[in-house]
Amino acid sequence: MRLLVDCHCFDEGENQGLNTYIREMYKSLIPIAEGIKFIFAAQNISHLKTIFGMQKNVDYVRLKSRGKYYRLGVEFPEIVKKHKIDVIHSQYITPLIKNCKTVVTIHDILFEDYPQFFPYRYRLPRHILFKASARRADLLLTVSDYSRRRISKVYRIPEEEIVVTHNGVSADFRNLDHSECVNFIKSKYGIGDYILYVSRFEPRKRQVSLLNAYKNLRLDKQGIDLVFIGIETIEDPQFNLSYESCDEEMKQHIHIYDNIPYNILLKWYGGARLFVYPSEAEGFGIPPLEAAASGVPVICNDKTAMADFTFFGKNLISTDNVDLLETRMQALLAEGKNTEEERRIQEDVYRRYSWDVIAKDFKRHLEEKFM
Repeated sequence: MRLLVDCHCFDEGENQGLNTYIREMYKSLIPIAEGIKFIFAAQNISHLKTIFGMQKNVDYVRLKSRGKYYRLGVEFPEIVKKHKIDVIHSQYITPLIKNCKTVVTIHDILFEDYPQFFPYRYRLPRHILFKASARRADLLLTVSDYSRRRISKVYRIPEEEIVVTHNGVSADFRNLDHSECVNFIKSKYGIGDYILYVSRFEPRKRQVSLLNAYKNLRLDKQGIDLVFIGIETIEDPQFNLSYESCDEEMKQHIHIYDNIPYNILLKWYGGARLFVYPSEAEGFGIPPLEAAASGVPVICNDKTAMADFTFFGKNLISTDNVDLLETRMQALLAEGKNTEEERRIQEDVYRRYSWDVIAKDFKRHLEEKFM
């Protein structure tokens, strides 16, 4: 079977859940699927080669255009025909012309459930294209039970026709040395003690909740910095207003970065004193798991798909409750790292969200459906 994988997201220079899903799924799948020829497509195939390598069952195709509709309407159908593709795996949206079997992973449809967080011009085309892609896919995947229930209800597709292939956590996070990461971040960025948040900027991500808690607790006075890593995809006026209201002294302790390379992002995780994730709506929620896999204490919202992260115990909370969020932040900062507790959570994360197990399950579904 010749399987084409749409990897255009790797051309956008952003670390996000979508990239993690494709990267880790296929890195785990390639060694165990000798009956499949993998063809990865993107503009920057040199970058893809550093991820998936040069192996006998791997090949690459260079995309010509960054334009979404040209890519979906013209380029991918041409690649399918030229390279005799049997199956194409897309994220969210399949090619507009279907000339081979299709696998599509729809990670979430949060814009359907939380329209207040997404502009109308964002929602309308996605409603049309996601629904059409889901209904005509030969194999429809999603990443959590929460997303499966919502896709089933909103797009009227029986739940049994939707396969859950969870996101997972890379083993790269497992053996990070905290002291080494702290020293690296200190020498490169001049930041020592910090609270971390990783995810793109959108109103639903609720970075503003963490910022307000940090302000109320005046953690800058305690020498604790606040670090946000993520690109802005939808403007968040509340966050911008809250940040602008900070005094200049506090602003010196608040840092916002985007497009951090993966190897450097690992260091940020490994060196953090505390990770806080107050996102209100997630189709899965990889960042808090990556932080936990790094051995870092985590506070996570208990909404949507994140309700499954019960291993966080008393730190899986409604972060809309400002007093509770601040209380848990103060408690964890005072306690420091509880090595035994963090190790327990780390093991739970890897037991439940192992890419090797997820890839084997995906391989089984591919074989049952197409081979």
